[in-house]
Amino acid sequence: MTKIRRACLEDLDWLVDQAEEFSKFFGSKKSLFPDRDFARNGLKSLIDNNHILLVALKDDLPVGFIGGYFTPHPFNPSIRTLVETFWWVIPEARGGSAGFRLLQNFVELGKEEKADWIVVSLEAHSPVNPDVLESRGFKLQERSFLMEVS
Repeated sequence: MTKIRRACLEDLDWLVDQAEEFSKFFGSKKSLFPDRDFARNGLKSLIDNNHILLVALKDDLPVGFIGGYFTPHPFNPSIRTLVETFWWVIPEARGGSAGFRLLQNFVELGKEEKADWIVVSLEAHSPVNPDVLESRGFKLQERSFLMEVS
């Protein structure tokens, strides 16, 4: 059975390794994580500053993570928004319960910690079916596009 828990400092090396894998999957010209120390500090900040960073474990080994931060909405600061920044399950663990359980716990914590909005995105080639999000109460609000200029 997949277990979900908050990430701790001992997870940082594995998280940085997986962030690099996520960056490769994202497939942009410029890496999302070009510097391990910078990535480590960003992930550590999620842990240290009471944002959300969760790890999925199968047989006590990490298999995925989801992370996001709380922020006031830029147009209406009274809307406390939990913004997912990455959601990743290692390829070998996909198709099981890790991704769903990560999302489920992310949403539960967002509600417990009084988010007004929870924003989740899917990469263009994500294996996650958008219907899964819609069946959990999310609605398609906008689509995002990336133009790599340099």
